[in-house]
Amino acid sequence: MKPSRLSLRNRLLLTVLLPVALLLAALVSASIVRGERMTERAIAERGLAIVSFLAPAAEYGVISGSSDIIDNVLGALRSQGDVAAAVLYDRDGGLLAQRGEPRILDVAQVRRTGAAVSLSEGLGRKGFAAPVRSMALVVDELNTSPGQEPEGVAPVGWVYVEIDIGGHEAERRMAQSLTIGMALLTLFITTILALRLANSVGEPVARLAQAVRRMAAGELDVQVPDTTGGEELRALERGFNSMARSIANAHKNLQSRIDEATEQLAHQALHDPLTGLPNRRAFERALEETVAASRRAGDRGALCFVDLDHFKDVNDSAGHAAGDALLRAVADIFRQRLRGEDFVCRIGGDEFALILRGCAREDARRVAEGMCKAIADLRFEWGGREFRIGASIGFVMIDGRVTTVAEVLREADHACYSVKRDGRGQVAEYSVLAAGGA
Repeated sequence: MKPSRLSLRNRLLLTVLLPVALLLAALVSASIVRGERMTERAIAERGLAIVSFLAPAAEYGVISGSSDIIDNVLGALRSQGDVAAAVLYDRDGGLLAQRGEPRILDVAQVRRTGAAVSLSEGLGRKGFAAPVRSMALVVDELNTSPGQEPEGVAPVGWVYVEIDIGGHEAERRMAQSLTIGMALLTLFITTILALRLANSVGEPVARLAQAVRRMAAGELDVQVPDTTGGEELRALERGFNSMARSIANAHKNLQSRIDEATEQLAHQALHDPLTGLPNRRAFERALEETVAASRRAGDRGALCFVDLDHFKDVNDSAGHAAGDALLRAVADIFRQRLRGEDFVCRIGGDEFALILRGCAREDARRVAEGMCKAIADLRFEWGGREFRIGASIGFVMIDGRVTTVAEVLREADHACYSVKRDGRGQVAEYSVLAAGGA
């Protein structure tokens, strides 16, 4: 049948339905293509974020060879439901730890990586790898950004993670089904309304066409105003808005989960999994900021090194579980007694560090002696036995006299060693004259 022989009613239907159908087809196609690209990008970003945070978190465990630390690092992935497998290698490619069974692992390919990269994909998974490098203490914060890896440093190991992409693909397919279903619903509503429309279809259809083009360009939360005089056109506009909101909400939910997981990994990379205190990496950053503030604005503070006395006796006689519980109890003492502006971290083993900000020498000594007494007064019970420990604390003032982080660390360590040497369970301040005479 030729178009000229069509009735006005049929020509109106053709005029309305043909462009709407084409636009909806373009919307569906654009949404499907964009959804696939967004899913691929989201998987890649998540995998790279996991290995980028996992590699520095595993640094100390790889270097020290501590199986407990390595297990804690990989154990942090238990809450990540889409992490199907994780493997940690040493510098020679030897297996240090493994969680799950990798399906597409190529060890030679992993060892060739010099940065966090996306590797092969198959069998419903995608692999990611990153080198574990030994991060030397940054002395000059003016020339080096936090977390920057020094050039030419050979990896001390590698971390490999396989992401199960099945869940992400299911979400993408759900979004596609929703898009197609809502498009069909919109087309159905449009067909119903076109039967009643005559002279008032031009402007509303133009608005819908513009909104479709904006959505195809990536503006997923686009809405059209519900101001049409006819109830039928209002229904069409509401249907389109519902479809746009559904697509936008699906995208926002996926991005929210990615952001939440990334934030969780960032927290784990800077905190000790046993005590919940900041770890050595976070401590180094905080100390750099404190020393810089002292040089720049004359701010005063103090660094205290805390080494627990007789902690090994608890581990040897009652086991590591008792030792872990004792470390958590000591961490609680620090949290309860320090001010909000102070900083406490566990730097490893039974060693802690305190950064006292805006603190004079007398106040620093008083705080350190109070901590020493509180730990000495701690009555730790385990298995029907009571254990008593102590603390050796050495501190150094951060008052502009020292200009580098390395110098502050060395002086605090010297003060703590002097306490250990002279009988433990005491507090000692680093003395320039004493150090010079040693």
